[in-house]
Amino acid sequence: MNNKIKVRNEYGQEQELEVINIFQVDGYEGKDYILYTNNRELDEDHVEAFVSILLENEKEFSLLNIEDDKEWETVQKAIQEMSEMNE
Repeated sequence: MNNKIKVRNEYGQEQELEVINIFQVDGYEGKDYILYTNNRELDEDHVEAFVSILLENEKEFSLLNIEDDKEWETVQKAIQEMSEMNE
């Protein structure tokens, strides 16, 4: 996937990120989650990836950390399921 978005982090700095997937999870309707990378290589087969809550406000995107443990577990499970479907 070659989709990029510009977001502002919690410090107001703008970053360009490559989007892996934007998705929703059961039990947290109304929230969009984003799986993204900054393309930093961990090894020859893997890049560093992150997941956050994606907010859009007047054509500007921002990211929020997932701070609730139960929500984080649900999001991790959804990512695992997506990964298994793509194999």
